Amino acid sequence: MIGWKNTTYPSSFIGLSDELAKVRSMLSADVYHKDSEKYRGKQEHTIQQLGIFAELIARHILDNNKSVRYKAAPLIDKKPVVEADIIMQGVDEINYIDVKGVKSEGNALRINFKAHNNPQKKVTHYLFIQPLNGLHARFCWFTHKNVSEWNVVKSTYTDCYELIIPQPN
Repeated sequence: MIGWKNTTYPSSFIGLSDELAKVRSMLSADVYHKDSEKYRGKQEHTIQQLGIFAELIARHILDNNKSVRYKAAPLIDKKPVVEADIIMQGVDEINYIDVKGVKSEGNALRINFKAHNNPQKKVTHYLFIQPLNGLHARFCWFTHKNVSEWNVVKSTYTDCYELIIPQPN
């Protein structure tokens, strides 16, 4: 069972994530080009926008929890960053969190197989964020170990770990 929690977010995140996605796509064009295995075709902007949107909501969630101390990776950088999106101080531990956006109509949680198993990328947790409408989203957490136990499937471009989101009755 997925332990979803609901949250709200500023509606300005929608336009802001769209603007930042344009810049991020331009900066990473040499990485996500047509002849690379990371190529995402016409979906590039949509994927970037959803990722930035989810990262903004994640920061918003953490900022609203005054007892949480964290550091966030830059939303925009010259090259894609191979590190956790958020490093959060936990109780006697440090959590390395990768934030993943889920389309509003999405029916599955997915993690890229190679990225998940990349020894250079330290991740202890995944935070999935799914927008529900223009002001509300839901989120859930999984550990790295949890994701390792999911089914591996062929996605549009690569292999990925996948967990189907149960539909309410």
